[in-house]
Amino acid sequence: MFEWKTQGKQGDLLKEPGDGDFGKLFLSIIGDKYTILEAKERSNLDIEKIAELISIPGSENFFEKENEDELKIICKYDWIAKNISENISLRRKEKNELAVIIEEKMATHTLKYWSEDNIVKRDLESRTVGEWINNEISFLAGFALWFREKEKDGELDLSSLISNAVGENVSASGEIEFDTKRFEILKSLTSNALAMLRDMSPAGKIAYRSMDVAVIKGISEGDDKYATKMKERTLPYQKPWWKFW
Repeated sequence: MFEWKTQGKQGDLLKEPGDGDFGKLFLSIIGDKYTILEAKERSNLDIEKIAELISIPGSENFFEKENEDELKIICKYDWIAKNISENISLRRKEKNELAVIIEEKMATHTLKYWSEDNIVKRDLESRTVGEWINNEISFLAGFALWFREKEKDGELDLSSLISNAVGENVSASGEIEFDTKRFEILKSLTSNALAMLRDMSPAGKIAYRSMDVAVIKGISEGDDKYATKMKERTLPYQKPWWKFW
């Protein structure tokens, strides 16, 4: 896991939008171009504050300005892939592919899963904008890698997972009800890239491990024989099987 440099005082070189008004403005205009007045309505920041924020040195890394009949501001997303690539060892091709994914798909993704009334909302008291995005990418990578590792001939091969749980060779496959569309944006990445992204935050590791726990718990509840074997295997460790696995 790595730390993000948050928004500092005016004049600092920004690494990400941070957790203050700058971050609030960024989230509020994700996905389209807006006039200052429209940005005011979406962010609940006054016009003078918005004008100040988009004039801060370094703000051009996060906002693009268009002068047509009226000034419009647009979010930029290349800083996300750049920050990630500086902190984990992706291969050059993987870095480029991640950059394309974020540039082309991240805005649509956040609008779909994070928006209220078509405005992206996040609790900036708990995390910065960069941390929210970083955690989401890691979270999605955890799920994407788990499904990739288990997929075989159009089904999920659960043989290895269940065999390890019960202590004997078992052949098993199945289907799991899951919103796989949420992590489709990362589907084209290599398994190496997904593993790196998963491990860059606890969110990714939790997502990956939670699938193992869900499958084992589901099987134990549906088959008393497997449940007994799993409990017998974990008994010497003095831990319930669902915590052990």
